[in-house]
Amino acid sequence: MNIEVLKQQKEPLTKRSYFEAKVVFEGKTPSRLDMKKDLCAKLSSKDNVTVIRRIINDYGSERALLDGYVYDDEETLKRLENRYVLLRHLTKQEQQAEKEKTKAAKQTAAPKSKKK
Repeated sequence: MNIEVLKQQKEPLTKRSYFEAKVVFEGKTPSRLDMKKDLCAKLSSKDNVTVIRRIINDYGSERALLDGYVYDDEETLKRLENRYVLLRHLTKQEQQAEKEKTKAAKQTAAPKSKKK
């Protein structure tokens, strides 16, 4: 897998940097976690503050375009990013555990209604 950063732009007000990259690979499309790991090495950023927002892949081609953000700190990441985007960067087991935790929290927070 070969990653080339096409554009990188600092956004000081939101404490993050925007990036666009092109990934060339062989065979099937690599997972988001594999791309993120190689991208972090290329951008020299930490894994826990890098988010890939979108992967655009044409059918049958062995290349994809990425765009996303590298945040200055984890607090800003959690404040600005949507929950579903953060869930995409977890393994399947971590995603399932997070969904169960949310479901349990909703059940305890919801008042029980009595039907007559």
